Amino acid sequence: MSMRKDGVLCDTKLRTSTETFPAHTVVLSARSPVFRAMFSNDMKEKSNNCVDITDLEADTVRRLLVYVYSDSLEYLDWENARNLYVAADKYDINSLKYKCALYLKQNLQGSNCCSILEMADRHQDADMKRTVQDFMAVLEDEFLFSDDWIELEKNIPKLATETLRSILLNKRRV
Repeated sequence: MSMRKDGVLCDTKLRTSTETFPAHTVVLSARSPVFRAMFSNDMKEKSNNCVDITDLEADTVRRLLVYVYSDSLEYLDWENARNLYVAADKYDINSLKYKCALYLKQNLQGSNCCSILEMADRHQDADMKRTVQDFMAVLEDEFLFSDDWIELEKNIPKLATETLRSILLNKRRV
């Protein structure tokens, strides 16, 4: 990890809108099929020795690199677990995605369940989606009047309908 931080033998950079991180293509490629494809094919990332990451915050990229190099996670809270989950899905780092998903499932609350449901749907994570829907079934109608649920109904009506159907079917089985 210190070789990366010190820039020793680094042959690429990950650049966000606010920070640039030195890295080793071989390490990134070993952990991520997406990075491997970038560096193995004639893509701009290979020729520029730089990967521009415009959709992730610098702290998320830094945490992603810590995991890629050390297989360990720094302190997780709900927000950075969610951001890392998105990054892990983007770069197909399944072990990190699994760890973040586990944290999010274990820390579901009425205040974040709609957000996690929407994220699970967007990333086609059927297991996470089912876990959130089961959690919502336990909450019963508590979430139905929340601003987040009303927003979800308005923006993604298909997901809201699917969730209500899942909750009703779940109740019939009990």
